[in-house]
Amino acid sequence: MRPALLVLASLSLLAQAPKPTVVLFDEAFFAGDRRAILEACADRAKLLKPKDAKYLAECGRAYLAAMDKPKALAAFSEAEQREPKDGQVLRLIAQSWLRHGYKSEALEGYEKIVARDPKNKEAVTSAAVDLAEVGLVNEAERYMSVLATLEKDDWQRFLLFGRALLVAGQRKKAATWFARAAALKPNEEKLYLEISRTFAETASVM
Repeated sequence: MRPALLVLASLSLLAQAPKPTVVLFDEAFFAGDRRAILEACADRAKLLKPKDAKYLAECGRAYLAAMDKPKALAAFSEAEQREPKDGQVLRLIAQSWLRHGYKSEALEGYEKIVARDPKNKEAVTSAAVDLAEVGLVNEAERYMSVLATLEKDDWQRFLLFGRALLVAGQRKKAATWFARAAALKPNEEKLYLEISRTFAETASVM
């Protein structure tokens, strides 16, 4: 093809290519379609090239909430590539899958925390709490067993896990962890106040 014709063909293709949609983030937009808001805000955040892998994981969560699984996978993959051993990033990704009904993807994500960042007490506790809150009690207790091996006297995390179990309607199992926390801190007023607050908020007196 002659150079002049090649240039004309290229220009023709460019003219036919769809132009990117320009989103006006005004009041009308934020009062509009929820999925459009989720996707547009995540697109905008990614366009600004976030350096923190946690932000990329949050973008993935937004895409998943907008039911755009391919974009979610891409964001999660990029976040994991940046921080493959960061338990907090891995937890954000796993929690996103869990909250949107992708159980197998979620469990696979939580397993990565134990495999890659097992000493991250915050991430391991969060994994256990996430799973307990949706009724995956056996899986949740396994993560708490990992934590208990690391920290046998971390009463605050035991208390947090007991609360999650109670919220999930697992009162008998919650009692085990409340008792464990109370045995470690028998004179800690915050412990008893938190337990009473949990029972009050969950109406679990009966």
